[in-house]
Amino acid sequence: MSLTWSAHISWLFGELPYLERVGAARRAGFHRIETAWPPDDDERDGLARALAAEGMEVVLLNCDAGDADAGERGFLNDPARREEAERAFLAAAELAQRVGAPNLNLLVGRELAGTSPAAQRRAVAEALSSFAPEAAARGLRILVEPINSIENPGYLAPTPRHAIELIEQCGSDALGVLLDVYHVARSGEDPMSAIERCGALIGHVQLSDCPGRGRPGSGELDVPRILESLGASGYRGSVGLEYAPRGTTESSLELLREERYPVLL
Repeated sequence: MSLTWSAHISWLFGELPYLERVGAARRAGFHRIETAWPPDDDERDGLARALAAEGMEVVLLNCDAGDADAGERGFLNDPARREEAERAFLAAAELAQRVGAPNLNLLVGRELAGTSPAAQRRAVAEALSSFAPEAAARGLRILVEPINSIENPGYLAPTPRHAIELIEQCGSDALGVLLDVYHVARSGEDPMSAIERCGALIGHVQLSDCPGRGRPGSGELDVPRILESLGASGYRGSVGLEYAPRGTTESSLELLREERYPVLL
């Protein structure tokens, strides 16, 4: 099966300043990158220039998900922050159009004290329903990423089933699933079953091994079989390498090249 890989520059090449990671990915053989929300204005302004200079594409851009170091994983579920969520979505949509990213990863949030889980899920569905027409008008797709609740307790879409339920409530083709294989496996689910369950809703895939969230081949997952399942499902997008390198990124990529995962494209 022929795959197109993308390098997640918020994880890979972390030994370099953010904007220099675009060129590093290109020199490593990638043609596509993805990224979390660039943390400052200079990086957001410089990203388009760096991409153009290196002839790179962006396949996925995260929306601002709040204070990750403090444990936030989005805030769509907080009714009091609805206007903030809308501003964050619009800012990400504008940057996505500027850099040519077709997909936006919009994290939904972790359970809040003092607000019922049902009310929080309604807030998420209402926000997604509100944002979807704007995304469609801009030629973008909003992706809901299941994130495991073992490492992120209280996350409101911990499994593919939860993400699908949210998407089906909204009934928009502008919504899809970001299938992160690590989070699926860490939740105790079989990645092949998740691929079958999500089907055509899969808008993007991210890959690291489990346990440990290291490079493919460093854990227990049957990565070749997972990739074969993706191809059989009809998925034709990129597979994002989103792992924590042991040592430098380049040394981890060399191991991938030497083993059974062709990274140079």
